[in-house]
Amino acid sequence: MVTVICSTAPDFLNLTPIHLTSPPTLVVLLALHVCANAALAQDAPAAPAPPIPQTVTPSRPTVLRTSPAGRGTARVDTSARLEVLARDRDWLRVRTEGWVLATDVVPADSGAPTRMSAADLRADSAGSRGRLVRWEVEFVALHTADPLRKGLVDGEPYMLVQGPGIERALLYVAVPPSLLGMARAVSPLASLTIVARVRYGRSDPVGVPVLDLLALSRTQ
Repeated sequence: MVTVICSTAPDFLNLTPIHLTSPPTLVVLLALHVCANAALAQDAPAAPAPPIPQTVTPSRPTVLRTSPAGRGTARVDTSARLEVLARDRDWLRVRTEGWVLATDVVPADSGAPTRMSAADLRADSAGSRGRLVRWEVEFVALHTADPLRKGLVDGEPYMLVQGPGIERALLYVAVPPSLLGMARAVSPLASLTIVARVRYGRSDPVGVPVLDLLALSRTQ
């Protein structure tokens, strides 16, 4: 019996004994063949991962999640086109586009608005400036500001509303051009949900709070 020491590593530290009982000439040929195959198997590069398509379509309605183990945020159907941004094992990070009704959304920073009343605004006019509120109010009328209302720009459209909720304080809500059409369509005494930023906690001459409207929707 002949023993051949075979190395499969370039530094010869990984030595594998091979015991052969065949004739010497055949032993040498077999040993060289075994060693060569072992070295090739170790040095062979791993198979490359299949390329990720740039755009994919769901094979069935699926849930869009914040992360592989995260909560669902939306549901996409088989007609959606998803742009692939990255891959993590069996999960793809994707991006898609679409349209939503403007009245169904609010600014992204309005998820946790300040819990303040109109009285809080008047009590701390300087400290409340710039704070975000989400209030339910009752629409009274749409007006155009005059020079007497110091918290508004002359000629600026604003809603006169009462609220928030049962407080029923008078409020001036300045309306930007992008929301003016919606404000004009509101009927008197309609219940509204507004997201607004405080411009002044109290304004001259009678201390009415002034807010800048960011989002507007009918209260269901």
